[in-house]
Amino acid sequence: MAHKQNVSFTPDAFDNPPEGPVGVHRGNRAWYAVLLPYVVVIAVAVILGVFAWAIMSGEINNIRLPWSANQSITAKSSNVKSGKIDEHKSKSDNANDDSDEDRDPVKEDKSNKTDKNDNSSKDSKDNNASDSKASEQPINKTVPVRVVNATKIQGHAAQEAAKLKQAGYASVEAANPSGNVPADSVVWYKGDENRSAAEDIAKTLGISNVEPANQIATTIVVVLCK
Repeated sequence: MAHKQNVSFTPDAFDNPPEGPVGVHRGNRAWYAVLLPYVVVIAVAVILGVFAWAIMSGEINNIRLPWSANQSITAKSSNVKSGKIDEHKSKSDNANDDSDEDRDPVKEDKSNKTDKNDNSSKDSKDNNASDSKASEQPINKTVPVRVVNATKIQGHAAQEAAKLKQAGYASVEAANPSGNVPADSVVWYKGDENRSAAEDIAKTLGISNVEPANQIATTIVVVLCK
């Protein structure tokens, strides 16, 4: 068996501990550290109470928050921009009205006259072109011609028919009128290709009126009046 060996130690403070519980104690805290939790609780309670009162009374709409201020600034800027746009539009409209009022009626009248002159010149050119086309057409003297005597002179149609035969027209006949007759002497023709012959006949007989008439039976009809 092993023998216990007696070991001696130098006595110290731990050999005689004090009576009762022994532990580590904190020092006294500052007064503001003690009051801070109570202050926070009271402040939160006040804020919640004010918020609840604002909701119940409707005053929450009057409370200006930072983001609501930004929204109002944006709305004001948009209103200012729209106002500027409307003002610009009104100025442009007024400028257009002023320009309309500043128009010179004399210049407009001159422009209208110029347009009328242009239109009349175009019409005259068209008429001249049609006349030139008719003059360029060859005269067909073999076309049937009927001379109608609507005058009180006997044998007048035969005399005029003889003139046309002397001018080279091969198929000419004299006839008496049937039905209504025009007031003035006229040469009627059927078909645009016979216009040149009708104009030549009118020139030969001294008649100024030459008119198309597709309802006539003979290709060219000469009506002698007065």
